[in-house]
Amino acid sequence: MTEKRYGWVLLVLICTVMGTLVVKHLHTKNFAEEQINTYIAKQGVPSKNIYDEKFVWDWQKSGDYVKNFKVRGDSADITYQYLFIGKGQEVLFTPYSPTSDEPDVKYPPNEEEPNFILYRGEAYDDGDSSLYVYNLKSSIGADFGLPGGKYVLHKSGDIFDADGNKIEADDIKKGDKLKVYLSESTAIKETYPGQIDAEYIFKVVRE
Repeated sequence: MTEKRYGWVLLVLICTVMGTLVVKHLHTKNFAEEQINTYIAKQGVPSKNIYDEKFVWDWQKSGDYVKNFKVRGDSADITYQYLFIGKGQEVLFTPYSPTSDEPDVKYPPNEEEPNFILYRGEAYDDGDSSLYVYNLKSSIGADFGLPGGKYVLHKSGDIFDADGNKIEADDIKKGDKLKVYLSESTAIKETYPGQIDAEYIFKVVRE
């Protein structure tokens, strides 16, 4: 009886450890893909032009998370490749081609573009000349001084659907899930709801 009990205890411990490792891996994987997608959005690659997309964990060699794809309108020989090495590290863009050591890509990184943070939220009312969002959560796990609550985004341009097509603010409806790209230096007018001016909003994407 005692040996059987110890066997069950050992099995429970193994399952607990394995479950913890799986959860940690999935969390890191989701975080890595979010960071890579943020980099791609900043780079300006239209999502509708992406094909042959793959996202993998290179556990046998580098241990990095890697996203590869090709882009319509660019050379079919060129593969866009992105590496996520770890938290606190920059995403690396390493395009490659069998015909060139340094391929000239159509969408190079825009080094001069201001840094921004990706937030996910939801529209609490239909859009008009502004957008109305709440439950904003940052993609990197910290709100950088952005308190919870409702916000009015004074943004009428640079709004897109999930396919990269430009849409109007009044196409956003109550309940729509949104990606909001805000400047790292975003200033909030402390009214209720809080207000964020267009100069701090890079773009908004309806998921």
